[in-house]
Amino acid sequence: MEHKFRKVVVIFIDILGSQSRSNFEEWYNIMSIFNKMVKREKDLDETHTRVVYKREIHVFSDCAYIIYDYKDGIEESRKDMYELMGIACYNTEKVLYEFLKNEFIARGAITYGEMFYDTEENIWFGPAMNRAYFLESKEASVPRVIIDPEYAEELYAFNEKKYRGDSIQKMFNGEILLRDTDEVIYLNYLNTVKQGMNQMESEWVIEKALELCDRERAIKRESEKLQQSIKKKYDWLERYLLQ
Repeated sequence: MEHKFRKVVVIFIDILGSQSRSNFEEWYNIMSIFNKMVKREKDLDETHTRVVYKREIHVFSDCAYIIYDYKDGIEESRKDMYELMGIACYNTEKVLYEFLKNEFIARGAITYGEMFYDTEENIWFGPAMNRAYFLESKEASVPRVIIDPEYAEELYAFNEKKYRGDSIQKMFNGEILLRDTDEVIYLNYLNTVKQGMNQMESEWVIEKALELCDRERAIKRESEKLQQSIKKKYDWLERYLLQ
C-alpha cells in the first residue's frame, strides 16, 4: 500500500461494562465475535468479484476499528462515500446484533475521512480514526452507534432514496438509520429483527437483553453518579428494545 492517507469509512466500537469484566471466557468471546463476524464478511466479499470495497479490522482490548475502503484500481467515478457508509451500516448491524445475542452492549461511531492503515505492519492512524473515537467517547453517550453529524443528514437522505424509495424497498431493507429524541442519527442494529426475520431467535434475544437491563440497574454501584450513569444507559437500551 502506498504510504499516504486514504479516504475511508471508519467505525469505532466499544463494548461497555469492561471495567467489571474479569472472566476469561467473556473476554475471549468479545474478541471472537469481532474477528469471526468481520472474517465471515470478508470471505463473502472475496467470493463476489464484483464487490468494489474491502474491509479491515483492528481489535484491541474490548474495542475495535473497522475500516471500509475501496479496492485498489477502482475508478474514481465508481466511488461514493455515502454508498460506502451505507454498506458499512448494513454490515455493522450484523456485528452489533451478534454482541447483543451474547449479552454484550456496544457504543460507537461511524465517520468518513483520512486515515492510513497497514494491516501487515499493524499501523493505524489518522484524523478519521481520532474523530470516530471522539464521537464514541463524547457524543454517543448511551448504547448506540452514532453517525458523524457532519455526514448524518446526507447519509440519511441517501439511504432513504436508495434503499427506501418505495414500499417494496422499505419492506426488504427496513430502516437501518433512526433519529433519536436528541436528533442524533444512529445505527438501528435491530433493523433485521424488526422486519420479522428469525422471529423465535430475535424474541429470545430481546427478552435476554431486557433481563440484562433489569439485572444491571439492580446492582448497587459505589457512587450515586455512577449509578445514574448506568441507569441512563440501560433505560435507553430498554426503550430501544421495546420501540
